[in-house]
Amino acid sequence: IKNEVREKTKLTCSVGISPNKLLSKIASGYKKPDGLTTVTPDNISEFMETLNLGDIHGIGKKTQQKLAAENIETISQAKSLDIFELINMFGRKSGTYIYNAIRGIDDEPVTIRAPMLQLSKISTLREDSVDYAFLEKSLLELCEKLHLSILKENRMFRSVGIHLTQDDLSTKTRSRMLRNPTLSLDELKKVSRQLLKEALEDQSTLVRRLGVKVSELSDIEGQSDITSYF
Repeated sequence: IKNEVREKTKLTCSVGISPNKLLSKIASGYKKPDGLTTVTPDNISEFMETLNLGDIHGIGKKTQQKLAAENIETISQAKSLDIFELINMFGRKSGTYIYNAIRGIDDEPVTIRAPMLQLSKISTLREDSVDYAFLEKSLLELCEKLHLSILKENRMFRSVGIHLTQDDLSTKTRSRMLRNPTLSLDELKKVSRQLLKEALEDQSTLVRRLGVKVSELSDIEGQSDITSYF
């Protein structure tokens, strides 16, 4: 996996391998930025002793402060509390979770996310308007936010669409299919501008909400440099 990520994106990543989801999350951050940490059933206890309480997902500052008030500042000290003491301090759900987590116990299933069919951003304008320059500025800001989501999802898009909600609550949409899948912010902005111009032809009703979306999503392929995404 590490080699494939490096080959496709020129970036490094850290990987954690363990018997459960909680430990794998912790292990993946154990030797950043290019680490590989394996936690076996035999060394879970030893691995947990190397961590701080704050390294465990779900044990935040407030939880640590509450534990510190009881002179509990390490995982080893936290293990001295029985489950009933933790439930008394944090409630049944959180207390049970902490009791298990500090021992590296987790039964949360690993689920595969269903592929996203589209990504979108929508915003209510600070004032209703039909002015192209004003709407264009808002649209381009949405494009930039949407592009960050696209990068986060590691997807390319082939269709761009815009959505206008007018002050009478009627809607107007425009969309365009691109020749090839792309990840280009410039292309997203260019097509969105064109669609906005088309939508505003003979427009008299004020626009209240504005949205932009991409669809026909596909996995990133053939990209050699992350700078080519912008």
